[in-house]
Order: sequence, then structure tokens, then C-alpha cells
Amino acid sequence: MSQPTPNSPLSPTPQPQPQPQPQSKFGQRVFLGFLSTVAVFYAAIVVYHLLAINQPKTVPFAEEMGFMEECRQVCLKYGLLATGHVKNDARAYLDKVGARKLSEGLAEILNEKQFSPVSTMEHPLLNHAAPEFTLLNVEGQPQSLSSIRGEGPAVVVFYYGYGCSHCVAQLFGLNDDVKHFEELGVPIIAISSDLPAETAEKYKEYGKFNFPVLSDPNNLVAEQYATYSPETADKKEDQLHGTFLISPEGHVLWANTGQQPFTDNKSLLLRMAEVTGSWRPSPR
Repeated sequence: MSQPTPNSPLSPTPQPQPQPQPQSKFGQRVFLGFLSTVAVFYAAIVVYHLLAINQPKTVPFAEEMGFMEECRQVCLKYGLLATGHVKNDARAYLDKVGARKLSEGLAEILNEKQFSPVSTMEHPLLNHAAPEFTLLNVEGQPQSLSSIRGEGPAVVVFYYGYGCSHCVAQLFGLNDDVKHFEELGVPIIAISSDLPAETAEKYKEYGKFNFPVLSDPNNLVAEQYATYSPETADKKEDQLHGTFLISPEGHVLWANTGQQPFTDNKSLLLRMAEVTGSWRPSPR
């Protein structure tokens, strides 16, 4: 049998050979590289969130954060969300920390023998004369420590002002129990850097407190009581809440300072009653 010639109709039709497609392979490599980058990015996000979940809800106080940022961290600690309504936010804070209005009468509180009031913290003013001050009240009238307490004891509270809702919570709590302090003969004095006019406006919106609220606009008195440190070349300004019990002789006999306000009014009452001789703890 004869073999078909190359031009014979019986010759097999040559098949086209695939041509290299360099541009297509380059595009695939670019696309795969993009997918790899995205995968690494999302993996990093997942790892970050997993680590964040296991971190504490609060951030330790740091100088670079500032004391107002510390307020925000305190709210995060208790799961509080600022609503802009200072009184409601303050009440929410008091509820979260377990601060309750004292429902019993003063006589019943003073008959308590087993309760152990909170001890004083170390403080440079402890057992020393309380720095005298004269500041303007909400009405713009000057009031001094000595004129308010007379010859008796007093409670002096330093708070950040209405700009921090949980910071003013202590004042709402003290106002709930102010009648007990009045009955014991112990005036309460609250001090912040808020101007008298600013506090007066807040009174219209949220109600007034039944004790003097004084203005220390430059924090000079707060600095004397070591609750405020101005900015220096080495550190930023710092501020603390402060609660001080002043003896009838005018000395600081108990102090508490920190990033959170002191809200244990029963301890304050019994410490003051101990000073005036109205209460004695049970011997241990």
C-alpha cells in the first residue's frame, strides 16, 4: 500500500501547538501574592483580637494617659457608658460600686460595734494641721475652712468636677446621707476646679447639694492637700480624688486619695463619731 504524501487529503491534519502565555502566568502570580498578603493581614487581626480578649479590661494608670483618660478607664472597668446625663451616670457608678444610701438612723449606725471602718491611708498631711483656705462658693461668696467647721470636725472632699460623671458621684452619695453628718455636727466641704457659675448651671439641671461646693480654679488648694500635681519638665499634671477628715483641733486625722472617689459614708460617719466620742469600736 502506498504511503500518503504530505499534500495528500489522507494525510493527518497538523494540530496547533499551545503557545506560551507569559502575561497570564505573571497575572496569576500577582493575584496569588495579593491573596497571601490578605491572608497574613487577617491572621494578624485575629491574633490581635485573641490577645486583646485575654487582657484586663482596665489599663494601668500612666502619666501619658492623663487623669481624665483614667476616668474613662474606670468607666470601662465597670462597664459604664457615659450618656451625657451627669446625675444618671453618677448614680450608675454608685450602684456598680455598691454604694447605698444609709437606710438606718444615726443612733442605729452608732450602735454598730462590729463594723470596722476603713483605715486611713498614708499621707503627708496626716496628723498635721489641715491647710487653711478661702474659696468662692456657688453664689460667688468666699467661705473658709475655719468658718465652715467652726471649732468642730469636718469632711473635706476633692473631686474632678462635673466634667467627669463618676467623679462627681461621691457628692451625690454624700448628699444622700448628709442628714447623718449634720446630726453628728460634721459639715461636708466639696472642692473642685469648676468655676462657681459652672456649678450653678449644673445645679439648675441636676439639683443642688446640701453642703458647700467651692471653686479652686487653679488647683492651688488641691496642690496643698497633695491631690493635684502641676505639669513640670519631668512629668505631666496629675490629679487624684481626695477625702480628708479634719479633727476639732484642725488636724488631718484620716485621708484617702486615689483615681476613684471614696464612697463608704458609713466609715466616714463612724470615724467622725469616734473623734467626737459618740462611737467606740468593739475591742478585739
